[in-house]
Parts: sequence; C-alpha cells; structure tokens
Amino acid sequence: MRVNANCFIILFAAMTAVSTIAWTGQPYHTVVAPVGPENPRNSEAAIIPLKDGTLLLGWTEFYAGSGADHGPARISGKRSNDGGKTWGEKSTLVENDGGCNVMEVNSLRSKAGHILLFYCQKNSESTDCRVMMRVSQDEGASWGAAKQISPDNKYTGLTNGRSLRLDSGRILLEAWEGGDSYCYLSDDDGETWRESQRVKPGDGCWEPACIQLKNGDVLMLMRTGLGGQYKSLSTDNGETWSVPAATALTGTAAPVSLGRVPGTGDILAIWNHNPGASKRNPLTSAVSKDEGETWEHMRDIESAPDDAWAYPAVTWVESNALLTYFNYTGGLSLQLKILPAQWFYVKDGT
Repeated sequence: MRVNANCFIILFAAMTAVSTIAWTGQPYHTVVAPVGPENPRNSEAAIIPLKDGTLLLGWTEFYAGSGADHGPARISGKRSNDGGKTWGEKSTLVENDGGCNVMEVNSLRSKAGHILLFYCQKNSESTDCRVMMRVSQDEGASWGAAKQISPDNKYTGLTNGRSLRLDSGRILLEAWEGGDSYCYLSDDDGETWRESQRVKPGDGCWEPACIQLKNGDVLMLMRTGLGGQYKSLSTDNGETWSVPAATALTGTAAPVSLGRVPGTGDILAIWNHNPGASKRNPLTSAVSKDEGETWEHMRDIESAPDDAWAYPAVTWVESNALLTYFNYTGGLSLQLKILPAQWFYVKDGT
C-alpha cells in the first residue's frame, strides 16, 4: 500500500505534538481549600488513594481565631473521583479534641488494608503535643478511637505527608521533639510503637522526612537553621542513625517532601530553596539519580515575588504528582498542583 507523503508528514507532526504534550505536560492548579471569613487558614495536607480509585484529602482546617499555629483547628477531608481535578463536599475526619487543635495529618495503609491516620493533638503552645493514631476500616467513612503514640508531658511534633512502610514491613513515622529528629517504629502494623535513636545537628533539627533507598538503607532529611536540609542514614531499618551532614538542598528553616518518581525510580525533593531569604520563596523541586548523594534538575514550582509557600506533600497517582502546599498572600489557603513526572526533568521555559 502506498502512503501519501503529505499524509505521512501530517501524521508525523501530529504524533510529535502528542509526544511533546505528553512529555512536558501542563501543570494543573486549584485552590482546594480557600480561606473565608470564619476559616482563617487551611494548611498541612496529605492525600491517600482509596481502594475504588477515589482520592481522600485530609488537611488542617482552622475554624476560628487568626490562623496561628495553636489556634482552633480540626482535620477536614474531601474526596475526588477524577484524579484530583475536582473535589466534593467537605467532611470532618478528626474533630478538635485537643486543648488547642489537631493537625499535621499523615496516612498509610495497614497490611490488612485499613487506613492508619496519624496526627498531632496540641494541648498547649509549648509543653503538651501528642502523636495520635486512628484507624478506618471503611475507607475513611468513619474512624476508630484515638491511640496515643508519644508520651505525656512532652511537645512531640509531626509533619504532614509523612510515614512509610519499609521492605521489612516495619512502619516508620517521622517525629521531632526538643530539637531532636527521630522515628516512631512499629513492627506489628501499628499496634505498638517505640522510638528510634535521635539525631541533632548543631542547635537542633525538626520535621524530618524519610525514604528507603534501593540498597535497603533509610535516608532522613531534616529541617535545620544551618542553611539547609541535613541528612542522616540508617542501615538497620531506622533503629540507629549516622551523624547528620549538610546536603546541597540549601535554604532557610522549612520542611522538605521526599518521594520516588514513577518510571525512573529517582528521588524527588520539594523544599524552599531560599538561602538567606526572609520568606519561604521559591518552592523548588530537585531530582537525585544517585540515592540522595547529589541533586539536579532544580526547578521552581512557585516563585512569584509577592507570595510564599510551605509544607509540601506529594502523592503519586500513576505518573502524576499531586502536590499540596499552602500559600501566605491573601490568607493561608490550601493549594493543589498536579504535575506529570516528566515536568521535574524539563528546564523552565521549555
């Protein structure tokens, strides 16, 4: 069969255009939880896919006051049936049963298929913050009684979008207290918990994020006031940690999000690449192809000069990164950006 040359050229151009669109992608952005007169702040969030493909979003909803860290807040939720582009009505996942609030949501699947929901119960501004866990056996429609993981009489913090299960089956839940970073460890699917060794570079560190490396070790990155993210390694499934060291992920004191890019297996970091700045601007991504030794493909996700962004968390849905974070200008509203995996490898403007 003969093929008309002009038809071939048109077909080739069309295929090239499709390939180009698939490669660079177009970021999708929505304000998934905007602030309002009686809702001064919507912040720290996490997303978990449900068994039927629905996405469950949980976030900290401040419902009174000024939106300060210790103001009244609950953990609210929304669901999406179209991969995160639109979201249904708001519901309450965890009502405020703390002296101040509940916040810093994390979620993980149990081996039995239930949803484990971790969060902080803040009872005071500086002396009493507890790590709590609830379990849902019906895909987030209801939640069991709260289980306290951290001890009384301590201010123990979490950060949103954390928790991971290692190849061994152990659960690691990243925590911090008194300038120390460490993990709560569970070898029985969340029934019991214990602390790992603590690490503390310089004057202290907070809000760690962990990822298991391909050789089985665990990498921890930590927020510091030392000019950027510091790292520590565990060779025993999170029991003990190496002396912290500086990384190339420079910036002021703010948390990082870690994950793996589908297809490549590279590590993706999202943090505020703003050394010496007074605002959390810009919000930047970087990729490591050598398990956190070096970082490349740095690209700003947000960089408008009149705003700032904080507390990123990523959930991968197929080859799309669903990135949540909140901004500061015009009120602290929860943002959602959907980025194809290829976006993190393309230079700005291409």
